[in-house]
Amino acid sequence: MRFLLKWLRPERPPGVGLHPMRSVELDLSPAQTFGRSIHGIEQILGGIVRDSDRARGTIEATFGLINSERISVTVEPLAAGRSRVTIESRRGVSGQPPAGSQYIDALLDYVSAHVRP
Repeated sequence: MRFLLKWLRPERPPGVGLHPMRSVELDLSPAQTFGRSIHGIEQILGGIVRDSDRARGTIEATFGLINSERISVTVEPLAAGRSRVTIESRRGVSGQPPAGSQYIDALLDYVSAHVRP
C-alpha cells in the first residue's frame, strides 16, 4: 500500500508553499506602525486594504489585477513605544521558489523610513 501511495504522489519541488516575508522591530508605538502601514499601502503603493483590525494588529491588502499580489501585515507590540511589523506576500501557486516581493520591500522601507537616525 505504501508503495502505491509513493508511486501516485507527485514529487513536490523544494520551496513550493513558502511566501516571501520580512520582519523588523521599530521605535514606533503599535498604533503609529499600524497607521503608517495603512497609509503606505493605500497612498504610497496604490494598494487596496481589504481588511484591517487595529485591535489585533492585522491588515490584508491586494495589489494589481493581473498576477495580483496579496500581502498580510501583522503589527505586534513590544516594550514601551516599540513594535514589530511582519509583512508576508501571497501569490498564486508556482513550481518555482518564490522570489522576493517589491511590495514588501517598499512598504517596509516606508514604514521604517522616519525611524532610522
